[in-house]
Amino acid sequence: MSASVKYNNTGALIQREAWYRNPTIIWILKAAAINFVLPFFNGVMLGFGEILANEVIFKYGWFGYTRPQLGINAIPASATKDYRKSIETQIKHEQKKEKDELLLLD
Repeated sequence: MSASVKYNNTGALIQREAWYRNPTIIWILKAAAINFVLPFFNGVMLGFGEILANEVIFKYGWFGYTRPQLGINAIPASATKDYRKSIETQIKHEQKKEKDELLLLD
């Protein structure tokens, strides 16, 4: 497959060579930009679109979705100190109960 040779109206010789026959630095940079940079921006835009869609769906409750309660068992994250204290008292109570049961068995 050689380069095609054509003559235009004025009789001038026009020689066209395939683009892949003469790779240059500019050609390599263009190929790298298309193959590496463009997919990166595409992924970024898709990611932001998904985040935006999720926020809109949860904010307006579309399709029956609502924002889940924050914290453990719907206890707000700001109440961790009180929650920890109540859990510790429950654990102590259960340990005392087990200890009393062991004493009764002896």
